[in-house]
Formats: sequence, C-alpha cells, structure tokens
Amino acid sequence: MLTRLADKVILQPTTHPIPTDGKARRTISFPEGTFEVWIQRTGGELLGEPHLFVLKFPGTGGRAERMSEHPAEVWPDLAAEVWTVNPPGYGTSGGRASLQFTAAVADAVYGDLKKHAEGKPVVVTGNSLGCVAALYLAGNRDLHGLLLRNPPPLRQLIIGHHGWWNFGLSSFIAQQVPDELCSITHAKHTRAPALFITSERDRTIPPRYQRQIIDAYAGEHQAMLLRDADHATPIDESQLEEYLKHLSWLREVAL
Repeated sequence: MLTRLADKVILQPTTHPIPTDGKARRTISFPEGTFEVWIQRTGGELLGEPHLFVLKFPGTGGRAERMSEHPAEVWPDLAAEVWTVNPPGYGTSGGRASLQFTAAVADAVYGDLKKHAEGKPVVVTGNSLGCVAALYLAGNRDLHGLLLRNPPPLRQLIIGHHGWWNFGLSSFIAQQVPDELCSITHAKHTRAPALFITSERDRTIPPRYQRQIIDAYAGEHQAMLLRDADHATPIDESQLEEYLKHLSWLREVAL
C-alpha cells in the first residue's frame, strides 16, 4: 500500500462518462493491459490524409474526451490528426492509475501512432503531469517537436515544494517515482525542438522548478512566461500574439 502512495498523492483519475462528439476511440495494448486514445481530425478542410499528427498527454486530472485539437487548429492549412491518451484508470482505460505505467503507456501509444503516421511529422504535447510522459518520449525517441506547459520535475517538486505537509514522507514518496520519469535527465538528452510555456504565478509547479527542466534542455527551444497566470489560467489575449509567434516558430522547426 505504501508503495502506491505517490500515485495517491499525484494522480486524480476519473471514470465518469464524458461526451465525445466528433472523436473516435482507439484501444491500445501494453504489457499491463489496455488503454484508450481519443482521436480527432482538424484543419485543411479535412481533405485527404493528415499532414501532421499530434500526440497529447493531459495533466493529472485531465481526460482525453475533453481535450481540444490544440495546437493543430492554429495551423488551419494543415490537415491534422490529434491523439489524446487516457492512461490506465482514466475514462474507460483498464487497470489502475499509476505512475509506474507512464513510460510503458507512452512507448505503446507512440509506437502505434508512428505506424499509423507512416513517416509524417509527430508533435507531442504535454500539460503539467502530461509533460512527464512527453519528455520521457523526447529522451528516448526521435520526435519532431514538443509543446510543454508547466512541466514538473517530480522528485524535486515533491521534496522541495510539497514536503511541508506530509509529515516527513516526502522523501519516501519521491522515491516511488520511477527512475525513467526523471524529466531533467530526459531534457539533457533530447534534441527535439520544444516550446515551453510557464505560468508566472503557478502555485502547483512554481516556475523555479520548471526552470530546472528548461535550463537542462539540450535541444533548440523557446520559452514563454504567462504573466500573472496560475497553473491552469488560460492565455490572456494581451499575450496571444506572442504565443502565436512561438507556435509559428515551432511549426517552422518541427514540420
């Protein structure tokens, strides 16, 4: 039971039904069972085959059924197919929610998507905890590009930011995070171009922790600070033009 404490602290799985208009469900197998991916098409008037594939990993309480096609809708001249993952324990994916499955799920969905994409570009996006899976892939696969918002270095965050409330268990909880989920290590070993988005007043993953990943990142990258934004604050209209410029750069270097 204690070895699952990190899962209890970090993960927020839900299984209630969520409408999925316009999305198709796909089931993928991995060594521990199966999980679901929700797929949607966008852009290019939906004509012909996709020019681009986007693989999305939601945050700790996120669900694939709710995810938008972003950033594909910013490039409307490109037909894109967007795959969003519900890991085990989320939605109707089998099994229990656990950090122990993160790497295996990422490997399985990326392998399946690469076969489907037939050599076309794949951009991987992560939000919050989803950045952990995205950076795992970046450190172990040849990706075309990454879009990451508020990425956490899990062990450092648990010990340094959340340790005050857990009665001295922070070190033990941090030890339950699998070694292959060290985002700082993966950042040092990837060359994929990446765009990092950081919320200036993020109380969940303070910017000083996100900077540990950004500063370690070996690939070409740009970083944008969302002024006065907390963890889930939408991008303010006053910064939208700047954000779109960063996305134009990501398209140029990734596609």
